Amino acid sequence: MTSSSYFKFSAAWPKGSDDVAAISLRVGDRVISRIADTEKQTVRDYFRASSTGLALWLADNWWRLRWETIRDFRFPSVDWRLRHELNSASGGALWPPVMIFSVGDRIAFAPSVGKNVVNGPQSYFEFKVGMVAADEYEAELDRLFEAVLGHCAKTVDGKALETSLGQIANERRDPELAAWRRLEACLGFDPDAAPDEVIDALINMEDVAGEDGVEEAAHAQPGASSAQSLSLALEATHDSEVEVDLSLADSLEREWNLPGYASPWQMAEAAATELRAIIGVPRGLLRHEVFEDVFKARWDDLKSATATARKLPYGARIGDRKKSRVALQTQKPYDRRFELARQFGDAVWQTEADFGIISRSKTDRQKFQRAFAHSLLCPFDDLQLVLDVNDATPEAMQAAARRFGVHQSVIRNQLVYKGYLPFENTNEETEAA
Repeated sequence: MTSSSYFKFSAAWPKGSDDVAAISLRVGDRVISRIADTEKQTVRDYFRASSTGLALWLADNWWRLRWETIRDFRFPSVDWRLRHELNSASGGALWPPVMIFSVGDRIAFAPSVGKNVVNGPQSYFEFKVGMVAADEYEAELDRLFEAVLGHCAKTVDGKALETSLGQIANERRDPELAAWRRLEACLGFDPDAAPDEVIDALINMEDVAGEDGVEEAAHAQPGASSAQSLSLALEATHDSEVEVDLSLADSLEREWNLPGYASPWQMAEAAATELRAIIGVPRGLLRHEVFEDVFKARWDDLKSATATARKLPYGARIGDRKKSRVALQTQKPYDRRFELARQFGDAVWQTEADFGIISRSKTDRQKFQRAFAHSLLCPFDDLQLVLDVNDATPEAMQAAARRFGVHQSVIRNQLVYKGYLPFENTNEETEAA
């Protein structure tokens, strides 16, 4: 499937209509707008709604839809839902129960909170989480906006839409203003709603953390306390005695032969496999001596070091490839191994970055780190040799966790993401997407 047809958000107007249109939304093979009409006993791939109402909602929330991720799938705030759930758009239509949000360089389309598929004479089909490349998302929205303006320009809402889109276009063309808007959105604020002192403080830390690092920190701890959290994380790295060498990450050739729409999980698994081949341990437990070779640091020092970021929202590292100082959060040996593996994974993902964080956020960068640590410490091919993946009991998973030196959740996650256990919630489904 070509990129031009992978993501479609389109409108078709019946004869005589200057606004209401048949609107379809598709991500790959997922037809999010597929709806059943039980009274007519028909199924169609579009819903009828105000095209200007849809376009105005997409325009009003353009920056937050493009750059803000989700923090908690179980309890997203009312403000977040108003900005990201399509059924919060005005017009009284039966909007698809989908939420749209950023995970970095991709945009996620996920079932609304609770997977509430509307029941009644008309109801939507369930769908799985879908991901779209961010540049493709932007291009398709631009085409939709152009089509709506072309058909509805003379209406009152059409004129309001034209004004709104003109403002967004100016913001997107201005690098400095676009960076400001992007950071506001990462923090969870509407345009011009973020405290200036917070934005200024974060921008001032870009000299140390880099623009990508600051945005990642904003995703990890959005809101007015974001700058303070980043400042404390930087202090924690300076206070830490943990020094590691991540230069081995540059040895990966990255010839992974993956599909064009590979997920962070697929990329991470391939990267971990390549690293194991480089260090000469293709299978089995990564012993502490191997950890020492990978990070060029004594395991006893890594294990006993103070976790200077243990009370902070996220851990961090700063320095060049040869010498990075790490602020750790974890204290148990198996958790620390996992956290350090994530730091190495971050060096693989962000090849030129001297600053990186380890957080619970839902960005692709964090997802890659977590998946890399899973696959490095507990390769699935090895796991299948010691665990009946088709009948994995809690006792067997615990035994496998001890064998690989990981938490039991690592075993369970591997089984979930490989399809041997079901997703329990949207968070798990999105993590694997």
